[in-house]
Amino acid sequence: MKSGGKKMKGEAPNMSSKEMAQIRQNLEGTSDIEEAAELMNLAGNSTRLKLLYLLDNMKELCVCDLAEMLGVSVSAVSQHLAKLKAYGLVAPRRDAQTIYYRLTEHEFNAKLRDNFFRQFQV
Repeated sequence: MKSGGKKMKGEAPNMSSKEMAQIRQNLEGTSDIEEAAELMNLAGNSTRLKLLYLLDNMKELCVCDLAEMLGVSVSAVSQHLAKLKAYGLVAPRRDAQTIYYRLTEHEFNAKLRDNFFRQFQV
């Protein structure tokens, strides 16, 4: 097939129009695929992926320690953590003026741990 899903001249259809319509309808109603794409995009940033990895290994860290470990500013770490928090991947805990972060029990964190993080060591 040519790009864009158009058939090339002389190419026989593999599925009926009804089957194709059903598949399109099923894909349109799949919010799980959309959520997975958003989560992969979120973890596709190397700094955020490193944050998730560090929190998986260290269990709980303050923003200043995360910034020091990554060699970036506290502000940059805070912005990345805010995005991760918005998707429910990390949770904060305040102790006086210090904010600590930990991974949540989100299914995406478990998948990262089981399928990706195990091959690395801090």
